[in-house]
Amino acid sequence: MLQTVLPVETLTPVESLESLIREAKEGLSFDRTISRRFVHRASVTEVFLTDAVVAGADRFLVGAQLPRNHALYRPETTGQCDFMLLVETVRQAGIFLSHRYHDVPLGHHFIFKALSLRISDPAALRVGCGPLAVVLDVKVVTPAGGRNPRRFDARFDMVVEVGGRECARASAGVVVIDGVRYGRLRQRGRVTETAPREHGTSGYEAAGGDADDRYVLRSVPAAEERTRPAGAREWRLHVDPTHPGYFEHPSDHVPGMLLLEAFRQAARETTGGAALTSLDADFAVFGELAEAVAVEAAPTEDGRVRLSATQGGRVLATAVARCA
Repeated sequence: MLQTVLPVETLTPVESLESLIREAKEGLSFDRTISRRFVHRASVTEVFLTDAVVAGADRFLVGAQLPRNHALYRPETTGQCDFMLLVETVRQAGIFLSHRYHDVPLGHHFIFKALSLRISDPAALRVGCGPLAVVLDVKVVTPAGGRNPRRFDARFDMVVEVGGRECARASAGVVVIDGVRYGRLRQRGRVTETAPREHGTSGYEAAGGDADDRYVLRSVPAAEERTRPAGAREWRLHVDPTHPGYFEHPSDHVPGMLLLEAFRQAARETTGGAALTSLDADFAVFGELAEAVAVEAAPTEDGRVRLSATQGGRVLATAVARCA
């Protein structure tokens, strides 16, 4: 497990290298997960990566096992695995490869600049009678020039495969900095905090009357209602630092995965509950825990949904989604 099985030198013809890569993909192990420390998880049950090998210069193969069901991630109504489960797997892969193969020390802070996922073959992701064995074919793109020991910039471009069949493509851009720089960045960008709101005191009544603590959108207070363009929707983000999934470990800001989940839910509400097939998100600034976050969605003429999360006039993140 976690060993280089492919030669780093160039092989000719190209078919020989691709043959070795196919063999390496087939040889990935799905018997146990990697150490939770390498993906910044507190619980081993939240780790989905199982194995990885080097496939060339800045190319890696990563194995992951996706559970049939999960406290946060459940099969879509279409039968395929949860869209956000794939997003979380992509996030974990970027963090893991940074630590394991690019010498990023544990304890450094990962700041995601962008993340995208586009599903091309939903049928390949259909949940069956067992967990899904997924292979991520990852290309790591880093800036030219010398490496800054206190900062690591990278983009992880991934091809997602199930059973040797490409079913999605993803990309994640990150900046990784040490604790000193992170502290300065947070202090410089932090807005004046108000008294923390009371969290977790009310449940959301989903359609059918069943409480669902995965739902993170709340209605806009009557006093804050405003006129919006035709088709546009707005909500308030429910931030509960005690939530065992969205706050799997303590955070001093609104987690990026919580914002992405809000975007997913907003897009589905706007399109009538259809499953996501693509999401392209960009992150701008940190969101503070004690201040309200507005989530807005507006349909476009080409069938997509434009999304934004704002706080006190600041744009935290934007995204474009498409639903099937």
